[in-house]
Amino acid sequence: MVPPYYDQDNFKLYLGSCLDILKEMPEKIDMIFADPPYTLSNNGFTCHSGKRASVNKGEWDVSTGIEEDFKFHLRWIKACKNVLKPNGT
Repeated sequence: MVPPYYDQDNFKLYLGSCLDILKEMPEKIDMIFADPPYTLSNNGFTCHSGKRASVNKGEWDVSTGIEEDFKFHLRWIKACKNVLKPNGT
């Protein structure tokens, strides 16, 4: 099992691929905070502090197409459901 990135006062935070980490969870858990890729990195730009800024966040945020993006979201949601306690959030 990957060690927690942060572990204190019965709170653990893991850093890595959610699919890899959730697969190794030894026990059911109370809460999952998810921040999945929004696939907004498309070589576009926005305005930040009055200046033009790239919207690209990294390769992890580039869309692989609507169908593949949807499949990925189904996989991580199912992985969460498998380790979440019945009354978890």
